[in-house]
Amino acid sequence: MSDALLVFSRYPRLGAVKTRLESFLTPEGCLQLHQALLLDTLDRTACLSVTRYLFLSDCSQGERNLFVQEHNLPKAIQVHHQQGKDLGERMWNAYEIVSRSSDRVVLLGIDSPSLPLAHIQEALEKLSRFPVVVGPVEDGGYSLLALSEPRKELFESMSWGTDVVLQETLDKLATDEFFLLPCWYDVDTPADLRRLRKDLESDLEGFPHRTHEFLETQPWQRIHRKEE
Repeated sequence: MSDALLVFSRYPRLGAVKTRLESFLTPEGCLQLHQALLLDTLDRTACLSVTRYLFLSDCSQGERNLFVQEHNLPKAIQVHHQQGKDLGERMWNAYEIVSRSSDRVVLLGIDSPSLPLAHIQEALEKLSRFPVVVGPVEDGGYSLLALSEPRKELFESMSWGTDVVLQETLDKLATDEFFLLPCWYDVDTPADLRRLRKDLESDLEGFPHRTHEFLETQPWQRIHRKEE
């Protein structure tokens, strides 16, 4: 049995991604950022000893195939469509598929491009002692969820997209059933973008070069003014 990493993302479509930033970036800029985050996440995780999967939402099989071809994704990455009515159902359905051949499963979002790869490795290691590992983010959610056993309740009756998701998750677990990784942050606001830009001034394992290149093209003075 192998370890598995499931990367979850919306299909990169104009007007449908990073919409919280549309008052600061153009729709085209939001799309470029989202696509950079997605491709950088795939590149960054290539060094991990895991079977990798990409689960895309809101797209057809033809669009998935075109995305794979356009970006020359490695054949080792298995690309699937997210199935389910809400995020929880889609994550659970993906977990069920992958857990048939993997003992330890990590579900990962794409919005934390500076997340240390050591956090993912630590999550896998901690699964030998805890059935659940969570990588919290500062907005009250999580960017990483790792499981060594089925825990369907963690995907049901959740307030997805709110600042209580992390707490609701932990409330469903006994204190000896989970391990919390160090808190990190998602990129959702102009302040997050500026923070990320500063973080990327230093060395980072698995440097997210597409995201860095995108940030370097942005008119930061305009973003500062609009946030005030």
